[in-house]
Amino acid sequence: MKIAKSPKALLRATTVVGAAVLIGVATTTSASAVVISHGSNKGEASSTQARAYDGEYDGNGVYVDVYTLNGGHYSVWDGNGSDGTWGPWSGNGSRITKFRVCEDRTGCGDWAYNP
Repeated sequence: MKIAKSPKALLRATTVVGAAVLIGVATTTSASAVVISHGSNKGEASSTQARAYDGEYDGNGVYVDVYTLNGGHYSVWDGNGSDGTWGPWSGNGSRITKFRVCEDRTGCGDWAYNP
């Protein structure tokens, strides 16, 4: 095997390996998560983290309402509007027991129980 010595070749190889690792992490995270919808808005929860997706360009913020095994309650906001991407993952370290998707000024969807 010939090892590339040019900086461009090294950067290219590092980028390819880095992308493969990120794809593996993203696949692992989302494979064990539960996704629910409220209209075109979505919420996703793994065992300990949640995130929101605003799928409607209507001026209403979207968040995931979360309850945890240790009795905690918190909300995870999309935070980036209806730009076509998910908001950041967030959690408090405790196992999520149930969650739902909510939209400002319009209400919330049904609870989903996280196995």
